[in-house]
Amino acid sequence: MELTYHEIMKADLSALTATAKEWRSMSKGCGKLRDNYRDHVRAKLKGWAGESAGAFWISSDTTLHEFSAAKKQAQKIAELLDDAHDRLAAAREHLKSVRHEATHKGGMKVDDYGKCTIDTEGMPEEEVQSLLRNPGRMDAEATWNRRIEVAVKHVDDVDYENLLALKAAATDTDGKGDADGFNSKAVGDVEKYAANRTADLVSRLDRTKDGAGLTTKERHDVQVMMRANADDKGFNRTLLNSIGPDGLIKAENELHALAYSTDKGNRSQYLGMEKSLATSLVTATRMPTFRDGKKEIPVGSAEYAKKYRAWLRSEDGSFYENWRKDMRKAGAAEWTFDSREAGGIGGSSYSGRGYQSLVTLMEHGDGYSPQMLHDLGDDIRGVEEKDPNIWDRREEGVAGGPFENDPYDGVLGIMAKDPDVAASYLDPSSDPNPADGKDGRNDRLEYLVKDRDWKVVDTVGADNASRDEFDKVDKNAREGFEAALKAGATGRLPDSVAGSTPPDHSAANAHVMTEAVRVFGGPPGDGEVSPIAKDGDFVGFRRALGEMIADYPGDVQRSLIGDDEFSVYGKAARFDNPALHEYLNQVGRDPYAHGVVKASQQMYTVEHLRDVIGNLPSGTDASDVRDYAGDAVSGGAYVSGVMSEAKADALYEDKVDEAGDFNKKADEASKWVNRFVGLGTANSGGGPQGPGAVLSTPVGWAQEDINTAVMEHIKKDVPEEGEKADAAGRYAFAQTQQNTRDFYRDYAESIGKAAGLDEPLLRSAQDGARVQAEAKFQEGAGTVRSRGGSGGGG
Repeated sequence: MELTYHEIMKADLSALTATAKEWRSMSKGCGKLRDNYRDHVRAKLKGWAGESAGAFWISSDTTLHEFSAAKKQAQKIAELLDDAHDRLAAAREHLKSVRHEATHKGGMKVDDYGKCTIDTEGMPEEEVQSLLRNPGRMDAEATWNRRIEVAVKHVDDVDYENLLALKAAATDTDGKGDADGFNSKAVGDVEKYAANRTADLVSRLDRTKDGAGLTTKERHDVQVMMRANADDKGFNRTLLNSIGPDGLIKAENELHALAYSTDKGNRSQYLGMEKSLATSLVTATRMPTFRDGKKEIPVGSAEYAKKYRAWLRSEDGSFYENWRKDMRKAGAAEWTFDSREAGGIGGSSYSGRGYQSLVTLMEHGDGYSPQMLHDLGDDIRGVEEKDPNIWDRREEGVAGGPFENDPYDGVLGIMAKDPDVAASYLDPSSDPNPADGKDGRNDRLEYLVKDRDWKVVDTVGADNASRDEFDKVDKNAREGFEAALKAGATGRLPDSVAGSTPPDHSAANAHVMTEAVRVFGGPPGDGEVSPIAKDGDFVGFRRALGEMIADYPGDVQRSLIGDDEFSVYGKAARFDNPALHEYLNQVGRDPYAHGVVKASQQMYTVEHLRDVIGNLPSGTDASDVRDYAGDAVSGGAYVSGVMSEAKADALYEDKVDEAGDFNKKADEASKWVNRFVGLGTANSGGGPQGPGAVLSTPVGWAQEDINTAVMEHIKKDVPEEGEKADAAGRYAFAQTQQNTRDFYRDYAESIGKAAGLDEPLLRSAQDGARVQAEAKFQEGAGTVRSRGGSGGGG
């Protein structure tokens, strides 16, 4: 029966300490009995021989052993009782801390049975009734009740584990003396007992036997012990050392097969055990957060490398290094097993590599140390660089369940759960190997795009033999890399778009974005195509790359116009202009990416124009206003020209869509207009331009109106093939150019009126926006072609 909150809070734990003293006294008493028996019985009969003597000495040896075992067992039980007291006291203190948070931070009242309700004491009746009617109140109460329940469950798990350790100590397993005598191998440390017992049970997992080869109680016990010690470094390191990397991989394979093939009825139980094993790996390999005073040292920096090398010389670092070394061997090793229903016959044969199983297991956990993930990714890369086909497998999965065929991509997917981890891994300026003390360039992103063999699925010929030349990519190919790239470049989780605050790019984010433009937009070699061209291996990345560059509107305009006055969000990205043009041209051929980039650029430009006109220097004349307004829209108009060229290439070269269908798909990007409008309206009033600047929507502009205006302008961009196109295949953009000119001229008028400009200044603002928008659009359109083509291959 599980412990309750009330029982835990009222329990007198001092009884455990008192009982431990009695067991220590008993141990001393058993020791005296043993000494008396040895010195006053056996010693008196020394030299006695014969048949009767032989029988006596056999019996006497057993008796002497049992006296010694009794002393040992009593002593270890005393130690266990003291340990149990300390562990229960710590678990109860944790429960009390949760209660304290509930009352002082959550505004809850916690009764004697652990139930949380909103504390209304001292509130006016009207406020109480309003609070009680608030739906959020029930959610808040449920959240705190759940936290209390989890803390109570932890105390119950600790209590149960203490009981297991005490029962084990009291059970004769030494194989000596009487069969049911005293236990000379009793363990006096609950953590050590639990870790070794868990390792034994995990090692016995067997997909071919009923119940996975364990009894119902044993399966329950292993779950409780792993849950109770989830954050215990000593327990988890003892566990992993006991089973080793090979044992961890075997356990994952067994659990995977049990969950998805041989015992699907108990899948949730096996998935829970996978999660527990993944958590053990998290805890056992956890590294400290290195600091310089109170400031956290970023992973990948030279300062981090120094701290990391020093840590490797510690006891914790030694464990990690040894585990990593052994895992390199186990990770590259091949395994094979037959899968069949528990207790049945037949089935299928499956094979794989250790790293594939390891990453499959790790995907059940979270909270891995950043450097551990970096090291694992590099170790996997090191293996595949020696044998590019090492991960290749036949198309069928392992025992029917989700299995990480591509472990490198899987690790990148795990990194994507923490944008800082992904950024520091892909940042070309980060230290790729902080353990070696050498300077080296981080070429990970370039390797992943240009050099890596992503085809990990073997095809089979008529003779049932694999054909390397016809290998295919996995159905989930590059998903982890794409997620890590988005997270690393934007500083946000890969599936997030909108936010209530502007982006705040770190230096690492900006470096990743810069490297992405260089790698994806750089000129391909002779006979090659751009990796994101229509026939390129990464054409499917166009949408993600569009979202990434849309996060950097000011940085793009800074690079293309050569003016650092354009504000940026956080640290600035410094792009190579030819690579940026090619990047935008290829990305802009995807309808969605086209809409995303153009929407962010136009929204940014409108906001920038508003800021410039709204903050004109005192005494500004008409000529200055014309220049200010023209400069403000120049970047956005230039990018519009580049993107129109990309759209024309998509329609007339790539033949991706008819114009109408292209525009419908581009309309999906309206959420990006909402993103930038939302950032503005959420921070009305603006602020100083510069890193992290807030762009605010002018008063009176409805979000729907500006959204519609931007999206309608995108839809009007329908370039037509020029009747007099020259040999370079240029397109006519007369209508699109006019639309761009009118778009910015009209907003200059709206903004100028809102700012209270007089008629001459208002006309100057319109003229400046109109003239520069037209000129810069024309300059941007066709720029990619004028620079030598669109990257080859369409």
